Amino acid sequence: MNVFQHLDELKDSDGVGNDAIGLAEVFNSLGYKSHFVTRQPRKGKPLNSEFHLTSQFQHPTASNDIHILHYGGAGYPYELFLNLPGKKIIRFHNVTPAIYYKDTTTPDIYLAMEKFESLSYLELATLSIIADSIWCDSEYNLQTVSEYQFKNPYIIPICKTYDSNSKTEELSRNHSLVFVGRYSPQKKWEDLIALFAQWVKEFPDAKCLCIGSVIGAFDGYFERLTETVRRLGLEEKVNFLVGKTDEEVISILKETGAFVSMSEHEGFCLPILEAFGSGIPVFAYAAGAIPGTMKGAGVLLKSKDYPSIIKQMKDNLFHPEKRTSLISEQYKVLEFYNRFPFREEISKILSSGIQ
Repeated sequence: MNVFQHLDELKDSDGVGNDAIGLAEVFNSLGYKSHFVTRQPRKGKPLNSEFHLTSQFQHPTASNDIHILHYGGAGYPYELFLNLPGKKIIRFHNVTPAIYYKDTTTPDIYLAMEKFESLSYLELATLSIIADSIWCDSEYNLQTVSEYQFKNPYIIPICKTYDSNSKTEELSRNHSLVFVGRYSPQKKWEDLIALFAQWVKEFPDAKCLCIGSVIGAFDGYFERLTETVRRLGLEEKVNFLVGKTDEEVISILKETGAFVSMSEHEGFCLPILEAFGSGIPVFAYAAGAIPGTMKGAGVLLKSKDYPSIIKQMKDNLFHPEKRTSLISEQYKVLEFYNRFPFREEISKILSSGIQ
């Protein structure tokens, strides 16, 4: 039996890539031969899977095969996925609303993103008729597609095991702040920079570490961020760190004072869990899937009132008992994810849930 995972590109460093690699390991353990079908050639560590390009796909397929389409918006030639024999599963990772691009990029980019969003939901309507099941990585994502009435919906978190320090520290490592994500408008990097501009007035030794990747299609957004930093005179304080491996990201997290997310649209937000495992307090704006991912751990920010946020951060970072309790609760939530029975759940779904 074969399982074919369909996606644009398999990367080691993003949530979709981590999930796809984790699912491949689960399916291998269940006796399936793992395959990836991608538009872009594979770049990354060797895996126990076969790789195929969509433009050259000719591998024999059968009715007992499984096809999983990782969906985060239009782009993948999903007709290939639809026309192959076998069970069809949508792995839904959310679609970013175009509104976030309205005032952050060029009018042409915004118009393109509006079309992208519309096309994505048209595709989802078609996929909901064809698919045998949909696996969402968060309750938020399941609610996003609830109106399409997919058959056999399930919530399965990102299929990954997280490193954990399992130690609590009474004192803050330093005053620096960090966030991890693409440099895209919904992440609201500009709000993190604005918060940091006030934070650094109280803690002049602090740095703001912005770990991410530049997306060429989002014309002008990254340049706007760097211009904001220049305008605020924070060139020596705000560091944009690009091209970091997963291991390098974890190393940076372990050396930073706090993880702060101002993002307003997340389908899961894997970096929050990596921060949990790094033993640093997490402060995150309560939007999208973030409250569900955090499961009561860390500190949810209800507004973007920066003085209020700074007070919350100081109360939790520099009060030994609060800090210890906060980090301890984060480790407990991380343990839930690390103990999630992916193999058992997927085996049960395959045997009874998508017939």
